[in-house]
Amino acid sequence: MTQPDPITAELFRNALTALGDEMALTIYRTAYSGVLKNIMDFSAAVCDADGRLAAQGLSLPGHLCSIPVALQAALRRFDGDIGEGDVLVLNDPYEGGMHLPDIFVFKPIFADARVIAYGATICHHTDVGGRVPGSNASDSTEIYAEGLRIPPLKLYERGQPNATLFRMIERNVRLPARVFGDLRAQLAACEMAARGIADLVARHGAEGVRALMAETMDSPHPPLPRGAPGRRGDLHRLDRRRPDRCGTADPARLHHPQARRHDGDRLDR
Repeated sequence: MTQPDPITAELFRNALTALGDEMALTIYRTAYSGVLKNIMDFSAAVCDADGRLAAQGLSLPGHLCSIPVALQAALRRFDGDIGEGDVLVLNDPYEGGMHLPDIFVFKPIFADARVIAYGATICHHTDVGGRVPGSNASDSTEIYAEGLRIPPLKLYERGQPNATLFRMIERNVRLPARVFGDLRAQLAACEMAARGIADLVARHGAEGVRALMAETMDSPHPPLPRGAPGRRGDLHRLDRRRPDRCGTADPARLHHPQARRHDGDRLDR
């Protein structure tokens, strides 16, 4: 396919971003726990067939880099063994995950019998076992005390739930109803991604979606406007003017020729 025209590419980019937001909203509206509904400690994204992040919903930015790392770990584990109806899951920090309460769920999305994208979600779960409720003890001395470690596994295979894994999770968490409720919220968000990508395939075709997704990730970000702090700026000497606020720490100052307010005063931070 030839390079898409700018209007089509921009419309597609916004559609993909809106899909990420729709996934995030699905988790928010269907989750069971306050960790997700009140704190919103979750993220949702759309990745391409190679596991690269293409669009992320408006949610926790701290998960931004974790999603493609975890997905790549799952893809290495199941290289050549991913079919329609599969759903991948993991939380092991030593194999793509973050800390144990953060469980990743990935759904491969197919078009023309090939994976075209992945719906990706990560949620902080209320409890994943371990020596203390909440699975967040700061004084644990080994990971085995923190909770249940889930390496890259199939939560669903060809549309069928992994009953063994579900039973294993149920026996190792303190609040299984809440954990499974939040897992279903992640599955629902991934299903929204599958439906959204199917709509885009119907409009642009499978190859068109691949090309537009690549264009979305490869297109450069617009430059910062003249005068925006940080453009060609650099950090200079440390500033000790406010020891009452920073204690022994030294905040750095950003010097920039255009970093001034309208009244002429410098914006030093």
